[in-house]
Amino acid sequence: MTARELISTVPILQPSDAGTKALRLMNEYHLTQLPMVVDNKYVALVEEDQIMDLEEPELLLESLQYNGASRTAIQEGAHLFEALKLFHEFKLCALPVVTKENEYLGIITKDNLLAALAQFNGAKEAGGILALEMDPRDYSLSEIARIAESNDVILLSVNTITDPSGKLEVLLKTNRQELHSLVATYERFNYTIKYIYSEEQEEDLVKKNYDLLMNYISM
Repeated sequence: MTARELISTVPILQPSDAGTKALRLMNEYHLTQLPMVVDNKYVALVEEDQIMDLEEPELLLESLQYNGASRTAIQEGAHLFEALKLFHEFKLCALPVVTKENEYLGIITKDNLLAALAQFNGAKEAGGILALEMDPRDYSLSEIARIAESNDVILLSVNTITDPSGKLEVLLKTNRQELHSLVATYERFNYTIKYIYSEEQEEDLVKKNYDLLMNYISM
């Protein structure tokens, strides 16, 4: 998924706009950053805090000073993960998308990014989540996938993260709610199960609490 596919259309700002206009648009679109564009070329990302720091909000945006972070943008063909990196690095709520010639195309909002990540990671699909813990040298995606397939389980997404101790957590999003047989197979192959989450567990918990309540009422 590329940056161009995530574009949202929001109003642009110009140097001749007053700070009050920028604040009104930010409030209307629930953003704290809006792009400044001149002759269809991206100039900078105007931030709410910059305007609030002006002596008079009615001053024109051309009076603002911009640094490298304020000129952050992403190429239209860049991957979703590059956008995620920039959002995190510069604490963005909006990320301008440009061509190689710096022509402004639109922005990626935080909401759009989260929706895309949910789709990319299979978060929208029904299915349980299983986390394995291991040493990085023991990680073998082919073996993990083969074990899942042997249990008729499809891995919708696989994500990894290294914790402070150096252990690797492998997060598996599956297409199945019932994961007992898969867990047993992984344990048979000496994998450590860090945690399991499934809607089935939530339903069981609700049913258990309901039964306890009914027993209490009947006393």
